[in-house]
Amino acid sequence: MEHKTADVGGLPAPEAQGLAALFRVLGDETRCKIVSALIKRELCVYEITQAAGSSVSNVSHHLRLLRAARLVKYRKEQKRVFYSLDDNHVSALISQGLEHIKHS
Repeated sequence: MEHKTADVGGLPAPEAQGLAALFRVLGDETRCKIVSALIKRELCVYEITQAAGSSVSNVSHHLRLLRAARLVKYRKEQKRVFYSLDDNHVSALISQGLEHIKHS
């Protein structure tokens, strides 16, 4: 007798790996604070340190990881560096996550 397997629509490995990597980057309290602060508006590094309650060196480390994951982008204006969310998907992802934890 032949067994039929149901198509359960699982994620292909590349997408599953990418999604897991995205959530690993967001799985840090400081990075969540940084991204949440950037939902409101573009901020300079000093403002981000205030929002995250962390040192410049620590925030810079986290910003580097967030840039590598394409969650934030930056622009330079003379000596100052300003950060913003890379696109609206990041804001939507954070908003949906917040709705989920409030609903639980």
